[in-house]
Amino acid sequence: MQTTDPAAPEAAAACCGAKITNTFADAAIEIQLLTLVLFAVALAAVVLWIRGARTLSRGGQAPRSLGFLAAWRAGGPLLALSGIAYLAMNFMVAIYAYPGPQDFKVYAPGFAEMAMVLWAGLLAGAFATLAHGGLKARLAAH
Repeated sequence: MQTTDPAAPEAAAACCGAKITNTFADAAIEIQLLTLVLFAVALAAVVLWIRGARTLSRGGQAPRSLGFLAAWRAGGPLLALSGIAYLAMNFMVAIYAYPGPQDFKVYAPGFAEMAMVLWAGLLAGAFATLAHGGLKARLAAH
């Protein structure tokens, strides 16, 4: 038996639409900034990987970016975890401020923000790890 929920078309559009942009737009400014920094670090890791690989293929010396990549392969996820801790703290304060039974829909945006920050941090750490490992392997081959 199918129920007719008046919010069903809106929920389907929100579910299947631009999820990340909606989550990002609804996040606090400090979380938006943290997410942008982590995405920028992920992009910078890829750019440094390409530039370092080109330098090594031309017979150049070890790229100075290895230190940056080594720092961000651990620093990206740790920065994301500190953002998640900040979000969790605000989440618990909100639960305390608004007692009583709440529907999961009330909590879902907070979980989505935490997942977005974690994803950005893991992406930054993964790209930095791949770039660092790739450049170290090329350096060892020379």
